[in-house]
Amino acid sequence: MNYKEFFNAKKVAIIGLGPHGEMMADIKFLLRNKANVSLYDMRSEKRLKVFIPELKDVGLEMYTFGKVPEEELINFDLIIISPEISKKSLFLKKAIQAEIQIEFPDTLFFKLSPPITLIGVLGLYGKSSVAHMIYTILKKAFSGYKDQGLFFIDPDSTNGALTHLKKIKKDDVVLARIPDRLIPYYYEIHISPHVAVITSQIDLDILEYQTYNNFIVSTDEVIDAISKEKNFPSKAKMLRTRSNQIPVDWNLSTKMSHDRDNAVLVLQTVELFKVPKEFTKEVIQGFLGLRGSIEFIKKVSAIEFYNDASSITPKATLSALRSLSSGKNTILILGGAYTGYDYQELIKDIPQYVSTVILLPGSGTLGIRPHIEALENINLIQTLTLEEAVKLAYENAKKGDKVLFSPAFDAVGIDISRKERGERFVKAVRSL
Repeated sequence: MNYKEFFNAKKVAIIGLGPHGEMMADIKFLLRNKANVSLYDMRSEKRLKVFIPELKDVGLEMYTFGKVPEEELINFDLIIISPEISKKSLFLKKAIQAEIQIEFPDTLFFKLSPPITLIGVLGLYGKSSVAHMIYTILKKAFSGYKDQGLFFIDPDSTNGALTHLKKIKKDDVVLARIPDRLIPYYYEIHISPHVAVITSQIDLDILEYQTYNNFIVSTDEVIDAISKEKNFPSKAKMLRTRSNQIPVDWNLSTKMSHDRDNAVLVLQTVELFKVPKEFTKEVIQGFLGLRGSIEFIKKVSAIEFYNDASSITPKATLSALRSLSSGKNTILILGGAYTGYDYQELIKDIPQYVSTVILLPGSGTLGIRPHIEALENINLIQTLTLEEAVKLAYENAKKGDKVLFSPAFDAVGIDISRKERGERFVKAVRSL
């Protein structure tokens, strides 16, 4: 069954518009393909009022804000949930019992697409930078081939995953940034990347369906961990990356170690597609990083401020500290909503890099606060707002210090998303 037949006249419930309306493109796509669409979002109508005119313009008549009534969901043929929403949400319980099909846009795309080549970018940090560089390079390289399609699936994108179904064809290349939370659902539908680009250690289940002509591209640390896993005999060819693989005459725009590590992952990956090195060199040399990913904002009185608001894991924050810090010259602002990750390694290593920790409120912060308090030679400050945290960081910093906002937890409270809290941090820094 093709996607048009699949969606035609189907009653579809969309749950979650996405932090910044990321589901809007897929809603339009479903309506164009004659699906009967209803939208539900836990956020209030006041919070989402900016999207209402667009929803009405595209012909969406049924939308409910402020709640997701679980009794109504059993009346649908298909439920599509925004990627930041858990399939374990209580409002889905009755739909699951009724065996209603529940999908993320990403996984539904792969169920409906023709056979393609999948490049999957995985890991707890660095995925966005690596994926964007690979996409830019391959787009330029593939432009010379009339029939070679390239598509980019990213849960944080407003382009939509399902919308690609209207153009994709057999043997096209799909590049997917795969968040940690979606890995189990790729595994559930037996999807493994043909080329797995791994920035840090991950749940290996997603690699189970790789074959002997597939690839794993990663660092020594990750490859060694995979090789030692007795219950996981990998069939794919494993390609190790090292920072010295970057040619000496390439001038990276940054000297940070994580940028070099990302660049090597990109270089090794695109070489599998026989991309001319001049294409790769041009993109890597010109890449200045993404907003909210160890992004330099401003220097104030010889104090540097960095925005790493995209960090929602302890591994990502630890990677940022290792890249930025020289001795204990960093003031770290962190905290937010509970994520379920293990924070022991981050807490243990904080004293190597950090002089002052400023904690923001949140359910996740409550769990680590006693452990931060127990650290020796750490100045601990607690604050209620990000704006106050920026001021306190500035007041406690010395000449030559770096202030790093790397939350290590998800967004909470008045922040609708990681992007929004990053914008608040940047605004507060610029106002100093």
